[in-house]
Amino acid sequence: RPAQTCSEPEIIDRILCGVACGDEDPASAEAWIAPDGRFRLGALSGTWTKPSAVYIGFAARAAARVQRLAAIAQRRTELTAQRADLEAHLMLLSQAERAAQDEWRSAPSDDLLRTAHATAAACAREFVVARERLAHAEARFAEVDRHLAAARRDLSDAANDLQLPPTADALLEIEADLERFGQTTQTLAQAAISVRAIWPERAERQSREAEAYADRTTREEQLGIAQREAHEAAARWEVLRDAVGASVRQLETRLAQAAEAVASAQGAAEQAQSDVRTTGEARAVAGVVTENAERALEQSSETRAAAVCGLQAFAATGLLAVALAESGASDIPDLRIAWTIDPALSLARRTEQILAGVDDSDEAWRRIQQRISEDFTELQRALSALGQQVQGETNDYGLVVHIVYQNRPESPVQLAKKLAAEIAQRRELLSASEREVLENHLQAEIATEVQRLLIAAEKQVEAINTELYKRPTSTGVRYRLQWVPLAEGADGAPVGLEAARKRLLNTSSDLWSAEDRRVVGALLQQRIAAERENADVTGSSNLTDQLARALDYRRWHQFRVQRFQDGQWRKLSGPASSGERALGLTVPLFAAVASFYTQSGYSDSPRLVLLDEAFAGIDAAARAHCMALIREFDLDFVITSESEWACYAELPGVAICHLQRREGVDAVLVSRWTWDGRARRAEDDPNRRFAPA
Repeated sequence: RPAQTCSEPEIIDRILCGVACGDEDPASAEAWIAPDGRFRLGALSGTWTKPSAVYIGFAARAAARVQRLAAIAQRRTELTAQRADLEAHLMLLSQAERAAQDEWRSAPSDDLLRTAHATAAACAREFVVARERLAHAEARFAEVDRHLAAARRDLSDAANDLQLPPTADALLEIEADLERFGQTTQTLAQAAISVRAIWPERAERQSREAEAYADRTTREEQLGIAQREAHEAAARWEVLRDAVGASVRQLETRLAQAAEAVASAQGAAEQAQSDVRTTGEARAVAGVVTENAERALEQSSETRAAAVCGLQAFAATGLLAVALAESGASDIPDLRIAWTIDPALSLARRTEQILAGVDDSDEAWRRIQQRISEDFTELQRALSALGQQVQGETNDYGLVVHIVYQNRPESPVQLAKKLAAEIAQRRELLSASEREVLENHLQAEIATEVQRLLIAAEKQVEAINTELYKRPTSTGVRYRLQWVPLAEGADGAPVGLEAARKRLLNTSSDLWSAEDRRVVGALLQQRIAAERENADVTGSSNLTDQLARALDYRRWHQFRVQRFQDGQWRKLSGPASSGERALGLTVPLFAAVASFYTQSGYSDSPRLVLLDEAFAGIDAAARAHCMALIREFDLDFVITSESEWACYAELPGVAICHLQRREGVDAVLVSRWTWDGRARRAEDDPNRRFAPA
């Protein structure tokens, strides 16, 4: 009979009858128990005992009841005693509480004590502060005393080294002597300058005096010779006059003529002597002018040499190279040898031409100095964060900056050249490493992964086209989706994509030949190089992002939608109405979502698609057809729209939440509606806090 019709004793009796009891375990019984505590229940066996029977049998239960009653009586007696003790203790506490309250009421006020404690604490704090200040003052005094002693020792040592008195009064006397010495030295220097200024004139006057003495000596010699000749001529004249007689008059006439000729010759000689003196004076003046010109030429040569040395020293700082490099000219003569006038003059003229348009006003100078200071601070901050050291030295030519690179100070221009060379070298090494990585890893693993993703994408496109073929529009128009590679030369199209794509889609990577690997590797290298160039332009330095963009096969393809018209597939961009174009863009999207949900693992999940401002720009008939397509593809949708309520006969049911607001009112009215395929009905809002009016 059924178990639910049996009483509880019968059920217990039937259960106990199914348990074998004995010293030996029978193999035929499912459950067995022995008097000594051994038992077995199916495959589980064990043993267990206890000293006495508890809750089994009437006598055991009666004994347990008596024992429990005795324990309860004993516990009750203990509790009664504890209660009496607690009541007595409570009475004592009440008395103590009353006494404490009486003492508290009769106790004096503690305001004075609190005030005294506060005053004592404040005094203690002031004492601590004063003691700290005293200790600080004593330490400062000791430090100043040590500095004073050290200064006195330094003063004494310096006085001994300089052989000067250490006292200020004695130094005042020495200072007065030094002032007198300075004044005397200045007077001597001025006298020396005056002597140096008049020395050329003295030399000129001495030269003219020597010339005058020489001219005088010559004239005296000529005068003596002329006097002797005159005496001789007079003597001859007397002799001849006595000897000749008759012809004396003729001779006198001739002598008069000779005298006139002599006088004329003497006048010519005097004029010649005057011309000689004038020429000598002019020669002396010309000598002075020549000497001054030579001195000026020497000073100009020294000034020019100093200017050339200064220009070379300025160029050695590197500032001139930076300025010329910014203007497009960077050819500077060799700094390792002394410059001659020609290269220095050419560089100076070129620099003057370049700097002709530079604003050299005081305001521009202050602005540039401030900018240099700010840029130098920013350079120190940026390089310090990278663990580099920047050194700045101000000299006669400006602020010269050196960056410690590999334990050597380098100018920014030299460091930029070294870093550019190192970057180029590392790029060459990196290119070789990239080639090795592409050959050993990318072509073997990533190319295989790209191949798998391309094949999966092709299968996904086929699944979408299958969905599209099964669900033509109401007018019989069918659409299909194409996923084609970018054309060669298009923006973003990789070089050699078509050849590499054929190998990726049609041949297993395990069967690739050397040519296949070369083609695929060239494609991957080209994509990585293109992304690196783009990263150099944009300033992106994340290598992971660069590789992700370079190996993103989705960027190599584009989608096209075609429709079947007049027995052939045509582009969607051909002649068509706006509704047909909207359908051509919407139907492939629904097919893509449906193909995704038809995959394994999504058969029982909601087939949800989210549409924001959907079907804008198309008429009501086309919208109804799009809603029918949603039902046709068995999709669940959530749509937001300004005016679309999705109440079409093509849909069996829609839940609608309509939001309304009014200007000036900080609230939104929420009304709920439902569409059952035939009519729209208002529904109650389950979240409404207040009943409608």
